[in-house]
Amino acid sequence: MFWVVLLLLAWAAAGTACTRLCLAAVRAADADVAAHARRHDLTLYEAAFLSGGPGRVADLTMVSMARQRRLLLAHTGWATVVDPRGRDDMERSVIGAIGPEP
Repeated sequence: MFWVVLLLLAWAAAGTACTRLCLAAVRAADADVAAHARRHDLTLYEAAFLSGGPGRVADLTMVSMARQRRLLLAHTGWATVVDPRGRDDMERSVIGAIGPEP
């Protein structure tokens, strides 16, 4: 009959552990909702950096400038700056890397 007492103690320990686990899961779900509410949306440059590093950011900057007709991209790999005024830090660094201003 001694084993019945040990069985009841084991059931009590298992029940306590399950209850604590459920409470921890509920608290974690509440914390995820709060973290989701204050999340930071990525900019296009940040997404490009995460997907391909600095080279991808430079490619994105050159393509966006080319779409606005402020940079001419040749099929040979040459780039010609049409508008030397960069609108943000990335564009200014790409313009600076392509060459000095006249």
